[in-house]
Amino acid sequence: MNGVLMLTVLLAIFAIGEILAEKTKALLSTALAVAVILLIAFWLGLPKDIFEVSAVNKIGMILVSFLITSLGTTMDFSELARQWKTVIIGIIGVFAGVLAIILIAPLFIDSSMAIAGAPIYAGANAAALMMKDALGSVGKENLFQFCLLLLVTQNFVGIPVASALLRKEAKTFLLDEKNIGKYSVSLEEKQKLENKRRILQFPESLNKPSVIFTKLGVVAVVAHMLSDLTNGKIHTFVFALLLGVVFSQLGFLDTNILGKTGSSTFIVFVTTVVIFSNLADTTPKQILDMIFPLIVCLVLGTVGIIIAGTIIGKILKMSPYLSIAIGLTCTFGFPTTMFIPQEVSRAIGKTEEERTAILNYLSPKMLIAGFVTVTIASVFVAGLVIAIYFS
Repeated sequence: MNGVLMLTVLLAIFAIGEILAEKTKALLSTALAVAVILLIAFWLGLPKDIFEVSAVNKIGMILVSFLITSLGTTMDFSELARQWKTVIIGIIGVFAGVLAIILIAPLFIDSSMAIAGAPIYAGANAAALMMKDALGSVGKENLFQFCLLLLVTQNFVGIPVASALLRKEAKTFLLDEKNIGKYSVSLEEKQKLENKRRILQFPESLNKPSVIFTKLGVVAVVAHMLSDLTNGKIHTFVFALLLGVVFSQLGFLDTNILGKTGSSTFIVFVTTVVIFSNLADTTPKQILDMIFPLIVCLVLGTVGIIIAGTIIGKILKMSPYLSIAIGLTCTFGFPTTMFIPQEVSRAIGKTEEERTAILNYLSPKMLIAGFVTVTIASVFVAGLVIAIYFS
């Protein structure tokens, strides 16, 4: 009964988050709304073990690989090749934000706080775990409390700013009617039009939900094995995304495969709420004691990304709205990089064709940006900081 109750509470919080996102037309995203509600709920007495009791923690972490593999089936190789600008902007944005914190923040706060917090601003739980081990090995465990607070609060800055910027980008995008025609046809529809049977394509009669999940599981297992071969240097999720693309092109996985199981909503739910499990141990006093250092790091990191995004966007001929949003993905990562384009497309598009075009335009850029900044660049940045300052 307790597990059922805790799961129902989390479902209710997620539902409220979705409603608020819809009512505010994506200005307040689902992820941000859920984070705020959970934080307040924990302060008011929500059991801290809600994620464990409801089993969301274990289920969510397992299903993330399935979800990311499925996301790979929504892209094709030509789309990935077109996103080279996104990769460059994402990497430069991360380093700009980190350097702004390391070089300028010590003028206002303790330098060790700034240095420890910089890789965390770059995103990723993996980077946070790396910093935790490094700080513990040099007897500075107290700094990790600040790192953890920065990790769970940076969403409050990055998400609303990126959401607002993408809303502006979507409005500009719709001004050119050619864009609607170019992006309104989904990848799934394109492949149907091609009407080609792929090498590993299963007969339609075998495409039952159980078979689909099995195929997703097989690809996810291969992704984990490949990551293990690199000793974790290349994250499992990177391989999951790439293999999703490859096996979709080969026909083993259908386009947008998870949507065909009828379970995508629940999987998105469990993989979203599990991100905020760290909020259970965040107290009002902790936030108040470190509020000034937090603000300094968040502001400097964000300003660094805004400046870099504006400059590199002009060089690469990309809208500053979009280039800055790409850089800011380091502050929230996946699955928020999936949610925000969906919410923006629903809020700005007036017709189904417009909504599809906006989503097809923004989603690949934000998804790839999130993997570049959070999954790859942040771990690299953490490694550099540890080697220079804490080894």
